[in-house]
Amino acid sequence: MDFNALIAQDNASLEQGLLPAPTLRDDNFSAASCYVPGRAHSLLCGDFYDIVQTEDSTVHVILGDVSGHGAAEAALAIHLRLAWRTAVLCGKTQFEQLRILEKVLIDERADDDTYTTVVSLVFPPGGSSLKVVSAGHPGLLLRSQGEIRWVEPRAGIALGLFPGYEDWTQTDVSLSPRDSVVLFTDGLYEGRTAPSTRLGEEGLLRLAVQHVHLPGQEFIDALVHGAASRAAPFGGLADDIAVLHLGWNSES
Repeated sequence: MDFNALIAQDNASLEQGLLPAPTLRDDNFSAASCYVPGRAHSLLCGDFYDIVQTEDSTVHVILGDVSGHGAAEAALAIHLRLAWRTAVLCGKTQFEQLRILEKVLIDERADDDTYTTVVSLVFPPGGSSLKVVSAGHPGLLLRSQGEIRWVEPRAGIALGLFPGYEDWTQTDVSLSPRDSVVLFTDGLYEGRTAPSTRLGEEGLLRLAVQHVHLPGQEFIDALVHGAASRAAPFGGLADDIAVLHLGWNSES
């Protein structure tokens, strides 16, 4: 194996080790994911996510999107993901977590214009509710009893745009047994479906309705495949994509 091949192999191993490893303590909660970097020959990108179930059985989730594309954005995303996990394990609230992430973003970003959209979820034990805090992130899909709908929590300002402004609020979402939540970054629906038209949020919802019968992993894989197929004739999906399918398996 030549020197360049060895470097590529080492880089791939390093990136593989930096991919998120969700921590769930039991089988009562299911999490499926799809993570597609926009950069060729890369495993990491500026989109990031993580899932941690703490000792009290609460499930904490983060999904974020660093503005821009490239290795610097991927490195920043790693910093943010690890900072979030540390904050969760230290018992910080959702608002405290976002404050910490914004401080890390400001300290680590190479460009003052770099910002990050983030959505933070907390699934308390019992499976009947969900706490959402959004910093400029898109909405989410709620799968309930064979139907699916778009939920748009109030989105505060993205991290890094106006440091210290902190207009974030918490949205409480009621859940029925076996409801599932689907999170995603905007790369999933920003691909073009015509020269001057993008899939958009409404197009993504229509696509989701077509596949609502599928189980979690197959469902999100179908969303990504469907969005990519529609964008293929018009340049394909150029942005990074991260999608999560989350929910309790039964009443806790």
